[in-house]
Amino acid sequence: LAKALQAAVKDLVVLASGDSAAIERLQPMFLGFARKVCDLGEFGNGSKMKYVANLMVAIHNVSAAEAFVLGMKAGLSPKAIYDVQANGAGTSRMFQVRGPMMVAGRYRDVTMKNEVWQKDMKIIGEFAAALGAPTPLFNASAAIYSAAMAQGHAKHDTAAVCAVRGVVGCADGDGPAVRGDRHAPAELVSLRAADGAGQLGVG
Repeated sequence: LAKALQAAVKDLVVLASGDSAAIERLQPMFLGFARKVCDLGEFGNGSKMKYVANLMVAIHNVSAAEAFVLGMKAGLSPKAIYDVQANGAGTSRMFQVRGPMMVAGRYRDVTMKNEVWQKDMKIIGEFAAALGAPTPLFNASAAIYSAAMAQGHAKHDTAAVCAVRGVVGCADGDGPAVRGDRHAPAELVSLRAADGAGQLGVG
């Protein structure tokens, strides 16, 4: 769903690899749904770059959740955390895109289901292991996504890591960002699923 919404507003980046002449020939088609086309050279590099991108997504999504929980435990409102940090030095595109869901405590408007994301996590983990590349932060984030699955968030958006009890999230009652499907007031946030920085691997 997220990629379809992003394609509709041309907010995708195509990570193409293989024959450069073919990529150039297809560029007008790519630009029909993307804002940028990257020619990454040898076939297979597009997939490799996508693995790198998704590793960062996995980590930044969990770090956003951790930041919200820290701030709420300290007495800050989730909306205030988002409004200030979305434009701060420590922000990320994941904080900007999934932060509103964490503010609202609403994870059913899915951009990426946790159960689908497990496939990406497995591919990235195996890819890194085959290369002997250390991924301590990615590995730590994987445990939190697994906990989200175990706690009933399989069909919810990956932003639901903010609601994982005993790992990242708070117990119910600490604030709307960790209340699972319980919604905060509508005025808190306008969810904009198409604002994500999507990347589409081709080759």
